[in-house]
Amino acid sequence: MKFKDAFTLKTDKDILLLREKYRSEGIPCVLPETLNFLTVALVANKPKEVLEIGTAVGISGSAILKTLPDAFLTTIEKDEQIFLSAKENFSSFGLTGRVKQYLADAGEVINFTDKVFDFIFLDGSKARYYDYLFDIKRLLKRGGVLFADNVLFRGYVDGDVKYGRRDNTIVRNMRDFLKDILSDKDYVSQVFEIGDGVLVACKL
Repeated sequence: MKFKDAFTLKTDKDILLLREKYRSEGIPCVLPETLNFLTVALVANKPKEVLEIGTAVGISGSAILKTLPDAFLTTIEKDEQIFLSAKENFSSFGLTGRVKQYLADAGEVINFTDKVFDFIFLDGSKARYYDYLFDIKRLLKRGGVLFADNVLFRGYVDGDVKYGRRDNTIVRNMRDFLKDILSDKDYVSQVFEIGDGVLVACKL
């Protein structure tokens, strides 16, 4: 056993079963190792107000709320079909009363809100991460945590893996996102080679 790759996944079994169902249908869902690391970060920080950019079908959002029984989730998704799937899933897990869903472009929502969050889970359009930086910093309270998934994007962002022209925008914007946040003195940040790459940044 390689201990550096080991983890204990404690997410609700029904959520994990639902995740496998969607994966078998070809619908992307958060990777198990990333979900586990997210759970660790949530348990360690115990946030009350969580913002999720990129609801998808509600797997990660449901896991967040199951992990944090006293938390409230604000989550944004622009695809109506999967927005409705997430709504159904939140309801089936009895979480509707602790979640506010937005069917909208994330950039528009976060640009027009002043609500402050203890924890932000960034898992939306990878080409837009850099665009969200200003508002994420504005909406994250001091001591709050940003948890950004897919920041190494298939190994392309570190430059070790060749990629096609269609991925140029994602790779360029993700590199800019990482450079800016890692050099920002208002954050303590680290990139982890977990799943498709995770950035964790604590706002000072």
